Amino acid sequence: MDLNSLVCLSLGLQEIIIERHQFSEQHQKLVIHAKLPLSEARCKKCFFDFLDLHQWHEKTIRIPTIGISNKVFLHLKYPRGHCFFCQKVMAADLYFIHPEFKGLSCSFVEVAGRMMEETTCAAAARLTCCNRKLLWKVDQWRMKYMKKYYSLPTNLDCSRMSADEVHFITQKNKKRENPFSPRRHIKYITNLVCSTKSKVVANASGREYGSLKNCLNLLSDEQKDSIKFFSLDMHADFFKAVRELCPNAEIAVDRYHLVESMNKVFNELRKDEFRAAKKRNDEFQVGMLEPGRRFILMQRNPDLSIEEHNLLGKLKMLNVNINAGMLIVDYFHRVLDQTGLSKFRERLVKWYGLVRDSKLKSFRKFALQVRKYRKNIEAYIKSNLTTAISEGLNNKIKVLKRMGYNYTNEKSFKNKILQRCGFLNSRFIDTNFMFWHVPYPQI
Repeated sequence: MDLNSLVCLSLGLQEIIIERHQFSEQHQKLVIHAKLPLSEARCKKCFFDFLDLHQWHEKTIRIPTIGISNKVFLHLKYPRGHCFFCQKVMAADLYFIHPEFKGLSCSFVEVAGRMMEETTCAAAARLTCCNRKLLWKVDQWRMKYMKKYYSLPTNLDCSRMSADEVHFITQKNKKRENPFSPRRHIKYITNLVCSTKSKVVANASGREYGSLKNCLNLLSDEQKDSIKFFSLDMHADFFKAVRELCPNAEIAVDRYHLVESMNKVFNELRKDEFRAAKKRNDEFQVGMLEPGRRFILMQRNPDLSIEEHNLLGKLKMLNVNINAGMLIVDYFHRVLDQTGLSKFRERLVKWYGLVRDSKLKSFRKFALQVRKYRKNIEAYIKSNLTTAISEGLNNKIKVLKRMGYNYTNEKSFKNKILQRCGFLNSRFIDTNFMFWHVPYPQI
């Protein structure tokens, strides 16, 4: 392979002859002057050779960066000739020019598209010295085009799955039926996550029963049957969808949401005792039960000084309800720390006894909730599966949304989630052919 062919291959160009180049050190701009010979030209419609030359045309397009040159242009001279089959004058086929973005080469679109899989359109525009609005259109086109080739890996381990929703946008409710209707409408995106690969498998609009059902329907029957454990928060619609479509899956309640519910119950108890202490003018308890100290009371093994430990011990002696609540919270954590079902069940019975002896109505109500989800908590004990991966991906999605200064196009946002956190990117879909040629028809 000669140098000319090597340069053409590496830049995603067809067999053209490079005649000369112009390089500007001040602007880091490189212009390559090339020519497509008549012998190599083919008809744009039927792809046959030309009989003879009609005229020469010139065209300038962007191609990928080379070394220090951020702006690289190809100034191409190509022929128009008489085609025997078409019986008229036709232009030569320039298959390396992108069919959607005529001023860009396929290689430039692919290189910029792979950049935008990892960073924003604005950052890719700065690196390539290109218009960011144009690159945004390139990114949108590329995600839609890759959707045709999108499929889950054949060896994907679906034994451990989870699902959670992420906030998309909050809009004003323009059509309010009555004065008591909500002023704002909140939209969510439901993400189905493969916990073994830490990837978003599918997503759908909303956070209802139908949202998760649409996500699960994208899995094959074998993949749905292979799900052993499914981690969810205590959302009834999600429970219904998993029970209907995943018959072999054990639903594990997420520990974080369980503890969050318990902490809310304890915080309500703290508020009640705080108000009671205010009525009694008990300055010590008012100071210890103020809102700023609530995390110290709920935290396991807080890092406190000796003086703070003594004050906390004094509070426990003076306030029986707070002492009982702290014991219940601490023992519930110990119940969830168990790794075996027998010890878990044994300690759970003791925890029920603590709640019953405390005579605190709020904790008794929470105990009924625990009893309702007992089998799901046991599934968590067996699998140690939580929605931590889903929550981590949600945080990544929120960062993505802030980097893009929020999204208003729901379809684009869902595709971007699959691109950044899922399998809709060049690491899982072979897009090498798009470096040289993008076939029709397009989306």
